[in-house]
Amino acid sequence: MNQTREKETIVVFRIQLLAPSETFIVAQAAAMRRFSPFFVGWRRTAGIELPEDASWTVDGGGLAGRLRELRFRYAGPTQAQVAHLRARAPRLVYAHFAPDGYAAMQLAERLGVPLVTALHGYDVTMSDQAIAATRLGREYLHGRSGLQKKGALFLSCSAYVRRRGLEMGYPAERTIVHSIGVDVERFKPPAAGRREKMVLFVGRLVEKKGCASLLEAMAEVQQRSPAVELVVIGGGPLRAEYEARAAGLRVRCRFLGTQSPSTVREWMARASVFCVPSVVAASGDAEGFGMVFIEAQAMGLPVVSTLSGGIPEAVKHGETGLLVTERDPVGLATALLVLLENEELWQRYSAAGRTRVVAQFNLLRQTERLENVFAQLLEGR
Repeated sequence: MNQTREKETIVVFRIQLLAPSETFIVAQAAAMRRFSPFFVGWRRTAGIELPEDASWTVDGGGLAGRLRELRFRYAGPTQAQVAHLRARAPRLVYAHFAPDGYAAMQLAERLGVPLVTALHGYDVTMSDQAIAATRLGREYLHGRSGLQKKGALFLSCSAYVRRRGLEMGYPAERTIVHSIGVDVERFKPPAAGRREKMVLFVGRLVEKKGCASLLEAMAEVQQRSPAVELVVIGGGPLRAEYEARAAGLRVRCRFLGTQSPSTVREWMARASVFCVPSVVAASGDAEGFGMVFIEAQAMGLPVVSTLSGGIPEAVKHGETGLLVTERDPVGLATALLVLLENEELWQRYSAAGRTRVVAQFNLLRQTERLENVFAQLLEGR
């Protein structure tokens, strides 16, 4: 007689639950079949809403909540907090980003379970000087060697991030490559219909995402092809500067701010080319992989970007998109025009992008692989 295996609980840890850009964390958790994720953090933030019965934060609000958070942060969880979480019988703690792994160390120790930390990019690419600009960053740097010693496993979103992690001292024997993947049923090409003459940018308006180079490139593109429009989705500290820059360059552009995931998919279904020309920021922050590139390709949207960080692992140059050197608006404009003007090439890249994502970055398949990694880790103990 076949019996349905009961799911085992894992704690998914993030200091703040959860920023609007962190849909990939929720998507991965929702795709789990063997384990049941329970979200734990210091505090909640405006962004992705999590069910009350599947999440818990130390800071429940008010002064008392803030004091509980400070105690948890510096002295570790109380016996009552450990008992509250232990009642769910968690098998491991899974933290996203290295500073969060450090912040979850005492929790994992007191629960008596292994700690798995996902390395996503900035946490191993930013310089120590840049990381030390915040109190949390300084605390993480102070405790990084402890995390590297005690952490059971480290998941790198790309081979590039793994290499950078090893340079930062993460142990080669416990640091592996694992990409999260995307829901290929949710992100899929639209029904037959002509795409608009539109270049789409989706990302935070910060130096790393390279929107400054894109604006300059679009000035060149629109001189040759005036009908092409740029649509920018995302908020950030440089929005006002970029809006002024677009006006100065007379680039026809819409800045839409932060949008919901469903709205982003709608724009991906309308655009002809996806372009986030990421660069290495002055802080050292670099693109670890770029889930948004995978999402675009899953929808049959060819990509133009840069040979920066882990992007060449997400976008196959000359097959699913075109990659140019960083901070090269002329090269960027040339690549954009190639895909905007060559229908046969566009169709080939569109189909190849979808095929590659389905084969290599299917969320369900990648999550199954992750759960197998978790199971092997637990069996090894």
